[in-house]
Amino acid sequence: MDQIIEPVEPELPMAILMKKEEMIELGLRYGLANEKTIECSQQLDDLLNKFTHGEIR
Repeated sequence: MDQIIEPVEPELPMAILMKKEEMIELGLRYGLANEKTIECSQQLDDLLNKFTHGEIR
C-alpha cells in the first residue's frame, strides 16, 4: 500500500532550521540544562512533530 504524504506548510522547514540554530546558540551561551535552551528545544520538538505528521498551522 502506498503511503499518503500530507501537505506541509512551506515555511515549516525554514522555521525548523531557524529554531535549531537558535537552540544551538542558546546551548552554547547558557548551557544545555538552562531553562531557555530547554524551552527552545521543546519548541523545536513541536515544529518537528508538525512536519513529521504533515500538519499545517
